[in-house]
Amino acid sequence: MRDSGYFLEIIHAGMVNAGLNVNAIYEKLGYNAEELPLREMRTPHQLQAYFWETVEAVTGDPEIGLHLCPHLPVFHGEVLEYLIFSSATLGEGMERALKYLRLLSDALNVRIVNDELGARALIKGTATEAPQLRHTEICIVYELLQFLKSVTEGRFVPQRVTLHCSQRASQAEYDRIFGCPIGFGAEESELWFDAAILEYRSPRWDPDLLKLHEDLAERRLSKLRRHDLIERIQKLFAQRLELDQLTLEDVAAELGVPTRRLRFELSRAGTSFSELLADFRFALAKRLLAGTEESIENIVYLTGFSEPSTFYRAFKRWSSMTPVQYREQKRAHRRLARASAP
Repeated sequence: MRDSGYFLEIIHAGMVNAGLNVNAIYEKLGYNAEELPLREMRTPHQLQAYFWETVEAVTGDPEIGLHLCPHLPVFHGEVLEYLIFSSATLGEGMERALKYLRLLSDALNVRIVNDELGARALIKGTATEAPQLRHTEICIVYELLQFLKSVTEGRFVPQRVTLHCSQRASQAEYDRIFGCPIGFGAEESELWFDAAILEYRSPRWDPDLLKLHEDLAERRLSKLRRHDLIERIQKLFAQRLELDQLTLEDVAAELGVPTRRLRFELSRAGTSFSELLADFRFALAKRLLAGTEESIENIVYLTGFSEPSTFYRAFKRWSSMTPVQYREQKRAHRRLARASAP
């Protein structure tokens, strides 16, 4: 499961607004904050626990998620927001937007329920029970609340919130930050509201724009699915490359996808099976040559080549260097870096 960079972008802005030492946090994480393409990133969901553990350690604040909430910018989710604006009512818009929630996260699940108990949004942010993910839960529920206020021009009013996580700060602090009574220990987070707001009529309702926005959402979701397909293929390469010669037909059978369909989807993604395999072999060869002392003969085997001569020709074509020249160049760079280090 992966998360869009939208969430990290919002948290990053919140940390900056709160005056936190962002550089120290990213340094501990091993990132360069200035070079991170936050919105373009799509990171493994399990890394959120490590991220929050690091933020807690640097700030010394065990309830950092709650304390960041007032500093977070309101989420503006482009196509998801446009779907709500161009729908006739908030209820219709939310129903449409939630169909495309994968664009934000594979782990996030939000449902709108309106029954005899009342109207509420049910939010499940993760299947992982890591204690640090309480911060993700708190920030997501807070952001959803603020987002609903934004798309209704301030008319959305929360009645109460029940979080899945336990209480750490005082009750008064939770209630003040969320602007409504807060409870704890729910099976999944609950944001309760007056059902009448679902009939809020968007002043920007436009059936023609709605169709354009739905088409855009479908295209982005299709692109994400193709990205997922490529990742699955690359995992198969990693698992089986040194064991046998992989063909398009082998991979299609392993994935349960017709060969013709797989070829078509890769073409739509702007690549081909042979290009993916060559790119994977090249990246693996570079990593093994630069970062290990594996013999060239063993690297030939690990990258799925049957003959050293074939590997040498392919590597020279990829890099304009022989494998030996590439390894020596990387070693020279490391020696130079060590010599110039203070």
